[in-house]
Amino acid sequence: MTIKSVAKYLIITFAITYACWWGVAALVAYTDFVYGDILPSIIYIIGNFGPAIAALFCIEGRPYLRSLQKFLFSYKKHGVWVFLAFVALVTLTVGLSSMEWNAQMTALNFFITLLGSTFIYGGEEEFGWRGILQPALTKKITFPLAALACGAIWALWHLPLWFIEGHPNRSMPFWLQATLGIFLCLWLGAIYERSGCLPLCMLFHGYVNVLMSSFVLKLNFILIAGILLTTATAIALWLIDCKRLRRTKKTDENNDVTEGPQ
Repeated sequence: MTIKSVAKYLIITFAITYACWWGVAALVAYTDFVYGDILPSIIYIIGNFGPAIAALFCIEGRPYLRSLQKFLFSYKKHGVWVFLAFVALVTLTVGLSSMEWNAQMTALNFFITLLGSTFIYGGEEEFGWRGILQPALTKKITFPLAALACGAIWALWHLPLWFIEGHPNRSMPFWLQATLGIFLCLWLGAIYERSGCLPLCMLFHGYVNVLMSSFVLKLNFILIAGILLTTATAIALWLIDCKRLRRTKKTDENNDVTEGPQ
C-alpha cells in the first residue's frame, strides 16, 4: 500500500468520525438532547464506523469481492494460540490488579456487552487500524514504531469524545487513554502479524473494552507490571519473526550461491 493510499484512508476515517462526533458534541451542548438519546446515539455509532468504511475504499486487488473476502477472512495457521495468550495475559493483568468485580456486570450483560463492543463500539475499528494502517506503516518502519504511530493516530481520532458531555471516556484523562491505546496497538499488532485474522483482532479489542468495564480498575504495581509483560511479549514475538526472516533470507542467499549460474 502506498503513502497515497494511507493518506486516503486517514482522510476518509477522520472526515466521517469527526463530522459525526463533533456533531454529537455540538448537539448535546447546544440543544436539549443528551448523550444517550436516539438521535445522538445514531450519529455517534456512524462515527464509530469511520475506520471500517474507509477500509472498504482502500482495499487493494481485483476483483474487489475476492479481495474483500481475503481481507475479512484470512487466517494464518496457529494464530489463535497467540490470540489466546494475549487474552490470558490481559485477563490476569486486569483481574489480579483489581480483584473487584463490577456488581452490575452479570454474565448475561458481559456477553451482550462483548457483542456490542466487538461489532459496534470498538472491534469494528480493526478493519481500518489493523487491516489497513498498521500493515502499511510496518512496511516503511519497524513494528514497534508502526504501533506507536498507529496508537498516536488512534488517540487523536478519539479526541472528540472528551468534548461530548456525558460520554464515559470523560472519566479518564486523555493522556491515559492515549497511553493505553499505544499499548493496545502493540498487542493487536502482534495478534494480527501472527494470525493475519481481523475477526480475532475485533474480538480482542472488544474483549479488552468489556474487561475494563467488568472490573473496578486500580492503578497499582500489578497493573503496570502486567501491561509491561504483555507488551514485552508482543516485542518478543516481533524479534522472533525478525530472526526467522533473516535466517530464511540467509538460507536463500546460500542456495543461490551454491546453485550458481545455469
